[in-house]
Amino acid sequence: MKPLLNKKDFEKAEANVKSFLDGEGIAMQQALRVYRDEVDNYVDEFWDDAYLEIVDPLVLNVNPIFILEDDPTPTRNSQVLRASSLVLSSLKFIRSLRSGTLSPDMIKKSYLCMSQFHALFGSARVPVYNETDNSHVRDKIETCEDSCHIVVMCRGQPYYFDVVFPDGTIAITQREIIRNLNMILEDSKTLCDPAKNAVGTMTTEARPIWAVTRARLTALSKNNKDVIDVIDRALYVLCLDDSPTQNTHEIAANMLHGSYEIVDNKQIGSCINRWYDKLQLIVTASGNAGVNFEHSAMDGHTVLRFASDVFTDTVIRFAQTISGPRVQSFIGDHSKGSMAALQLARKPSTIVRKLEFDIEYRTYDDIGYAERRLSDMILQNEIRCLEFVGYGKQYIVQQNMSPDAYVQIAIMGAYFAMYGRLVNTYESVQTKSFLKGRTEAARSASMEALAYFESLARKEITGEKKVAKLRTAIAAHCKTTSAAAKGMGVDRHLFALRKLFQKQNPGNPLPAIFTDAAYTTLGLSVLSTSNCGNSSLRFFGFGPVVSDGFGVGYIIKDDAIHFCVSSRHRQTDRFIPFLNNYLCNVQDMILAMNPVWSPPLERSDSEDNMGYDFFGDGDASSQSPMRYVGKPLQIADRKSSIN
Repeated sequence: MKPLLNKKDFEKAEANVKSFLDGEGIAMQQALRVYRDEVDNYVDEFWDDAYLEIVDPLVLNVNPIFILEDDPTPTRNSQVLRASSLVLSSLKFIRSLRSGTLSPDMIKKSYLCMSQFHALFGSARVPVYNETDNSHVRDKIETCEDSCHIVVMCRGQPYYFDVVFPDGTIAITQREIIRNLNMILEDSKTLCDPAKNAVGTMTTEARPIWAVTRARLTALSKNNKDVIDVIDRALYVLCLDDSPTQNTHEIAANMLHGSYEIVDNKQIGSCINRWYDKLQLIVTASGNAGVNFEHSAMDGHTVLRFASDVFTDTVIRFAQTISGPRVQSFIGDHSKGSMAALQLARKPSTIVRKLEFDIEYRTYDDIGYAERRLSDMILQNEIRCLEFVGYGKQYIVQQNMSPDAYVQIAIMGAYFAMYGRLVNTYESVQTKSFLKGRTEAARSASMEALAYFESLARKEITGEKKVAKLRTAIAAHCKTTSAAAKGMGVDRHLFALRKLFQKQNPGNPLPAIFTDAAYTTLGLSVLSTSNCGNSSLRFFGFGPVVSDGFGVGYIIKDDAIHFCVSSRHRQTDRFIPFLNNYLCNVQDMILAMNPVWSPPLERSDSEDNMGYDFFGDGDASSQSPMRYVGKPLQIADRKSSIN
């Protein structure tokens, strides 16, 4: 915390920490050790509480997004063809998951915990309503493990049809999916005022408000209860947006919160075409595709596996149709034993059906209020994208630097250039190498980073010394992320100590270590950052974690770095050029030294452990460590896309 606090607050924090270690911290640590021996994961219970007790709207505050690369075949980027192809590939993933043949996630030779995948499909976040005192208790996750259908949202109207047998056997062809999606698109055109009946808009409300409206809906009629049950139990929600997206900013905004479009004082944008309590696959009228997911039961690393596998399968399946080898049928490719079981199962109905709510006047009002509050949130936030194409992972590794640490320093450097100070910066590191592991926080702000940034403006310091300070800052960051990946971080340990103390000592005041300025600052991630590396993604992003902060999702490609930056109108348009300029300037500084190229170091374990989560963010692929092979790179064409 030293680079973030003034002298007085730091000295107070030091005193509080010493007092804690010598006093009440001893008993709290022992209590946590006892609790740890009784459970699978000592953070698990408290982590669930942290998510499910959130009362803020999920949109912008909790749910992150993945934006897929375009289909490499332009003719298949039409909405229906793209959607049907992604749906079919998703069903193959579901089949593998349910049959137990999905290959496990690994980092190098180590297996990762796969428990989060059980909540990926057929799950919904449900606001719990207490009828006794008409209040929202908290949310819960409900999962239907034998879900067979998907829900399709179009212009706010939900539809559904079956796609698999209970064991995951695919029950539908792509031609049938295309037929159903075309029928849905045609039927949705008959809606005169889509926003009026768009009950899904209520999932964008604060959770207590949605709890009350949901309870009122289900109490009104059995039909409403059945409709909500169908949506809750769906494998996932496919959102077909009727408005096209023009540029990367619009694509990102549409995936994060939907579009804002008012005609004759009526909302017709895609913001009403969502159901945020569930995993959502979104395909726009332009054929752009992305994923928006409810975050409480899973982290980005899990959803990234799904998104990347689905994208990859769509590409491979199309390649197979060109190369000519016989493609195995998706239907009925089971052993005799499983087929016998299928004969006893119900036959899925692949015919599309419309879901219609019984709505009373109060619910019409609630939907209208929700749409207008959502529109307020959309107008109060902004999201911008940068496709930096000057260089990427290959060049950074060529310089014997960690790509992730290099980009972390760049993000803080852009902020420092704008505001002249270092702020609390969060990068999440996934800890799925532990049973039920989620994430740990890597705190990027360091004294080494501060020394480097302060040196940049000093002309008397040579470029060689500045680069040396950059390397020192990168080494410090690598040490932090490596410790976090091994479960030796700071945040989750302190979090568990605090939550267990509050659970066992209700009403008692917290120790001073948890109430001083240092701990408060630690909890305010002004720069909430996340690394998500995968070739199937074009961007990934999320909303800012604090009102005066930035949310920065980034993907480090071989020869480019893609950023998705959000804020509540904190000059995001200005932050992007500062980031672009920093990346160019630091390369100039390095190349001015005419360095002799040497074989790069292997990527550290922590590079594979980034993983997004609500309190900060991050994500990564499970690709093997990359070595740069070949001649050193020259100065690149650094015309970046800020479009």
